[in-house]
Amino acid sequence: MNLFVIIMMSLFLIEACSAQEKDLRLPAEMPENITIDLYQGGGKTRAFKKITVDEGVLEFEELSGNSGTPRKWSANVAREDLAKLYKVFVENRFDSIVNDEPKGRAYDAGSESIAVSINSQKTFRATYGKNSPLSGVNLERYQTVRRALYDLMERSAPNAKTVGENEIFIQGTWRTGGENGGYAWYLEWTFDDGKFKQIGYPPIIQEGKYRVVSADADQITIELYEQKGTFGEQKREIQITVDKQADQLTISNTKGFKRTAEKQDD
Repeated sequence: MNLFVIIMMSLFLIEACSAQEKDLRLPAEMPENITIDLYQGGGKTRAFKKITVDEGVLEFEELSGNSGTPRKWSANVAREDLAKLYKVFVENRFDSIVNDEPKGRAYDAGSESIAVSINSQKTFRATYGKNSPLSGVNLERYQTVRRALYDLMERSAPNAKTVGENEIFIQGTWRTGGENGGYAWYLEWTFDDGKFKQIGYPPIIQEGKYRVVSADADQITIELYEQKGTFGEQKREIQITVDKQADQLTISNTKGFKRTAEKQDD
């Protein structure tokens, strides 16, 4: 084999490898047609959440607990808003997210995944859960993309005004209590611009961050994340029923929370 043939073959292999590597990455500029979706499953429960953005429309579907009928809505999404979301995928190297090696297997564990499909031909997907753990920079990138998708959903929601009103209403510290079998108990929640703290007796302490998932006229659903305390670090959702006339809340089916301190301005 002469030198010319060797050089040509080497150039061909380099070009082929470069093309293959490029094919494994998200395009820097948003393609004409993309589909983005998020799916969260609740393990053994029937609960799920699904967000899909396709052809300029965002579709949301959620089943809470084991209730019979999923809640659904859809809204148009501007091309520029979709481009901003896609940019978050690219800047956070979504195509390079790699799971940790799982330690054992949890058969009743919930999970979630985010995927972006390019021109109905190529799909990049990342999965997160007990059986698909993420940590370090991989977890940070995944969470940043997920937050951007949630932000778009919240801005697009037909009840976005209700979301804002209810979130403003719950700000501050709320407390309820009583007796059970002759023993006193209390629960106290504080909501402060995206942060929360839960304390109580028998001893409970949990704190972290929250984001609004959905809302209607008298109820708001929030997701608790980046937590520490009595209930561990796993993210979870809670439902809060708002009674503005009585100035009370029902939190996770516990009634009678009354405001104990107004949120202080900085």
